[in-house]
Amino acid sequence: MNKVNLNVAIFMATFLSASSYAAAPVSDVTATKSNKEIIKQLDDLSRLLESRNRIQIRFQNQLDELSQEVSQINGNLELFNHKIDQIENRQRNLYQLIDEQKNSVAVTPVKTPSENSEPIAVDEKAAYQSAVDLVLVDKDYLQAITAFEAFVIDHPESSLIANAQYWLGQLLYKEQKRDEARNAFLIVTEKYPDSNKRADSLFKIGIIDEYLGKKDSAKTFYQKVLKEYPDSSAAGLASKRLKSL
Repeated sequence: MNKVNLNVAIFMATFLSASSYAAAPVSDVTATKSNKEIIKQLDDLSRLLESRNRIQIRFQNQLDELSQEVSQINGNLELFNHKIDQIENRQRNLYQLIDEQKNSVAVTPVKTPSENSEPIAVDEKAAYQSAVDLVLVDKDYLQAITAFEAFVIDHPESSLIANAQYWLGQLLYKEQKRDEARNAFLIVTEKYPDSNKRADSLFKIGIIDEYLGKKDSAKTFYQKVLKEYPDSSAAGLASKRLKSL
């Protein structure tokens, strides 16, 4: 009886041990396989995200480069247009100076009772020409400003006064004294309506007002140029500026 029980106990122990041993590997294999698939999927997803981020960064860099190129192009265009305006202004000033010299009529000197006094007309013309030479020959713009200011004070009734005021405005504008330049140009437009410098003076006031952010005022002066001097070179420039506003 004891031998039978012993055999039964051995058989039961062996069966339970075998069952336990057989069940364990199935669960471990399934779990291991599932974990590997999840890890692989996570790795794949991570690679996709990294790839997308790299593409986004590359696109952003390209957009930044394009933006910089566009800004540079716009800056170059503005500089180019500014230089064109300067060239046109210099040419127009030279042409006007040539016209002045061609159209100037020799005035018979009028002597005063004093034997030592110089003819008024000669002195006036010499003072004006001296101021012009400071601009065109000596390139001494600050001294030229002083010379034209002195001419305006010393010869208020001169036929060259409007020209002197215009040159004064030009020089002050070159020295970035825009408010003073505007006043000089304004004197030409208001006090000397028959001056051949009036159209350009109106245009220059528009330029100054545009620079100062007074766009409505600038438009008004550009429109005056177009209305009152439609065939002038200043009208062509004013038309361009109006289109850009």
